[in-house]
Amino acid sequence: MNFGPKIREIRISKGYSQKAIYQDIISKSYAIEFEKGKHSIATTLLIEILDRLSMDIDEFLFIDKGYLLNDYSAYIYKLSKYSNTHDLKSLYELLKKYADKTRVIDQLRFAEIRCRIQAIENFNRTGRFDGSATIDEDRETIQNYLVEIETWTLREIQFFGNTIEFLDFEQHFPLFRNLSKSFPLYVEYDKGREIFCAMLVNVITQAIRHGYFDYAEVLIYQLHLLSSDYKEFFHRLLTKYFDNILSLKRNSGDGQAIENCKIILDLLMELGYSSIVGELKALSTDVVVSK
Repeated sequence: MNFGPKIREIRISKGYSQKAIYQDIISKSYAIEFEKGKHSIATTLLIEILDRLSMDIDEFLFIDKGYLLNDYSAYIYKLSKYSNTHDLKSLYELLKKYADKTRVIDQLRFAEIRCRIQAIENFNRTGRFDGSATIDEDRETIQNYLVEIETWTLREIQFFGNTIEFLDFEQHFPLFRNLSKSFPLYVEYDKGREIFCAMLVNVITQAIRHGYFDYAEVLIYQLHLLSSDYKEFFHRLLTKYFDNILSLKRNSGDGQAIENCKIILDLLMELGYSSIVGELKALSTDVVVSK
């Protein structure tokens, strides 16, 4: 794909000369032809050029697509938005897009969406989340894919985090152990840190639901370390909630923990996260046996 014409458009709109952008990267004659769309350049050179335009490659690709998300980002945005608001109508519409598709990624998305729909419907009926209240075939599709992963990058980690409640919880331990090796590599990368935080929230939730309180405590500490920046305020808030839930699981008469949970839930409700509040409340009332 040739990005020259779009680079030219951005360069001119920012008031840069060709020399300022291309000098010591590509020749003047090559730059002219590149901006006409007649030449392409290596990714490494494109990144250098974008750096001089004060842009990273993700933003450039977003602009080049007419300010539209790429396929993966659009999918994650919609799935997260509809799932977090329990928007079943939109989830069913999203599901239709992946029906009868043959690509592995499309089949995984179909299984993920259908599991999410059924989990929400079960929650609406019972007031509790139960990942097993889904189709066996979908859960097997998800689990079979995850166990085959050898090298974990952010998309696989995000998929694991989004689908952990549909896995056999006992089987998630080796998966989590393998992907955890990537933790230190992404600490300074905002997008990576965000994905790891969200994944940890879901793993902690499942650990508490299944009564692995000591395990949950270790994960909460990891989440606490990862969510140190103000941009991870939501995840930081959840560490406080989880801490207090653990206190209640171990001592149901802990009045301070009850009050702390109420304060956090009231704040989230005030901010408009009613569906998330419902899920968190359900976590506090789940009956499990401590391990």
